[in-house]
Amino acid sequence: MNKYMKIFKETSLFKGFSEQEILQSLACLNGNSRIYRKKEIIFNKEDRLHSIGIVLDGTLFISKEDLGGVRLIFSELITGEVIGETALRGNDQPVGYDAAAATACEILFIRIDRLVRPDQTACSLRGRIIENLFNLLLRKNEALYRKLDIVTHKNLRARIVHYLQFQAEKNRSPVFTIPFTREELAHYLSVDRSALSRELGRMKAAGIVDYSRNTFRLLQSEFIESPFK
Repeated sequence: MNKYMKIFKETSLFKGFSEQEILQSLACLNGNSRIYRKKEIIFNKEDRLHSIGIVLDGTLFISKEDLGGVRLIFSELITGEVIGETALRGNDQPVGYDAAAATACEILFIRIDRLVRPDQTACSLRGRIIENLFNLLLRKNEALYRKLDIVTHKNLRARIVHYLQFQAEKNRSPVFTIPFTREELAHYLSVDRSALSRELGRMKAAGIVDYSRNTFRLLQSEFIESPFK
């Protein structure tokens, strides 16, 4: 696990931990890693989660089908992010959403009962890990509200601009690469793929944005936020 130390130091699960404390925690929590192929299912909505995972490499999508069978992508998770935090509920209910590998990926899984069961001999650092997990839940909740803020725009261009502004801010640059194909971006924005492609073409012709495949550049100053100037 030493080769992943940079990732562990940056992940929210071990925020504020020294390298020695991270190694101590990993040894006590007895995690195990698994490699997934692109498009392989990590878990589905009917599964009961008993572990949380740290993405060691790759990208995965969190999604759910609506009543009409249309897949809606809630979020993408990249290296260093945490998956399956709903296992903290501990009530053996189905997770309610799907997770699949968007690229080949590797995930380190840690069983929740190694952290929260009082009858288990636990890592002395578990209190700090649990605190970090609850802070993570708060940030995930903020991300959900951000997604709702995007999809509640009735205007398609407004949805696209809002999403691209967020990606630019996240990458601290007006030039960035998104993790979605056009079809996946349509699922994320809850719009028709053909309409999305047409509107992106219009925005490119109007000089609002330039793009090549999944790499975008915001062109107009009013769409470029100050945090990454």
